[in-house]
Amino acid sequence: MTRCNVPMEKHSDNTTKDKGKVTMKRIFKFLGMTCVFSLLAASVYAASSQPLVDAGWMARHSGKIVIVDVRDRAAYEKGHIPDAINVPVNDLQSRPDAIMYPVHQCEKILGEKGLDIDKDVVLYGAGKEAAYLEFWMLDYMGMRDIHVLDGGIEEWKGQISTVEAKIPPAVFLARHDPDKYATTAYVRKALRNHNIILLDVRTAGEYKGTDVRALRGGHIPGAINIDFKENYQDGSTRLKSMRELARLYGSLDKKKEIIVYCQTGTRAANTYFVLRALGFRKVRDYDASWIEWGSDLSLPAEDVSYFNFVSVIKAIKKLEKGNQKHQ
Repeated sequence: MTRCNVPMEKHSDNTTKDKGKVTMKRIFKFLGMTCVFSLLAASVYAASSQPLVDAGWMARHSGKIVIVDVRDRAAYEKGHIPDAINVPVNDLQSRPDAIMYPVHQCEKILGEKGLDIDKDVVLYGAGKEAAYLEFWMLDYMGMRDIHVLDGGIEEWKGQISTVEAKIPPAVFLARHDPDKYATTAYVRKALRNHNIILLDVRTAGEYKGTDVRALRGGHIPGAINIDFKENYQDGSTRLKSMRELARLYGSLDKKKEIIVYCQTGTRAANTYFVLRALGFRKVRDYDASWIEWGSDLSLPAEDVSYFNFVSVIKAIKKLEKGNQKHQ
């Protein structure tokens, strides 16, 4: 093997070291600038994708956002935020099981309403659940710029309109993310996975089986219970501060996947929103939730109790006799 010897000037070792130092300084400087730009980009993205907004934020972004009222048609017609279009969350679900329609069907409904995947939307509803359910649906469908008006219509202090707002139909082409949706089959497999957390957001009574709302009461084995109402300020439709919510969910490992469920997936969508806002990246909503799991006796459960059909039949007969007396 031939070695090629290149003649070096006197003190060449020091010169080589100096050049090495300069090169390393340039590399570190470049890396430092790259990190700065990355952090700035991340902060800009975080600001532009702020999930929870108020009326002031909406006013500052007027003309750049589409306001979406998720309530039913009758509520919308009685009065809504000016310029809000109506996309009832119930229109995106089958009945009576409250399961989200297949993607292609949702694409058609959303497109007819004028939405496409690149729209910047603000959702609002009434109560504590519906707007967050539609948030999860749109998030699953691939929309990135989705916000929820904190407090919903109850906290709106501005004008109310009865004039229907419409925008031209669009083509909604979903880029749905299956990692945000949990099926019953997926949850069943998750029971054996220590890297998945099952989060039951129902009441303590439902979780412990004292409040039965399916064929069985109880909960999915291994699930922990944090009632979704803990997300809210007392007596309000507004969420607690992010600092308070971070404490509430501080025991959950952000490195693990979290499957959230309730009775029909609606309350779970609120906690899904909160976890996403807190920076949890691996979150799924179990759409069918306990109404399906609790009614399938082949699936395992803990704190099991059963629906008392005898007492229900007796209560119905008692009501029937009472009605007959008043006729």
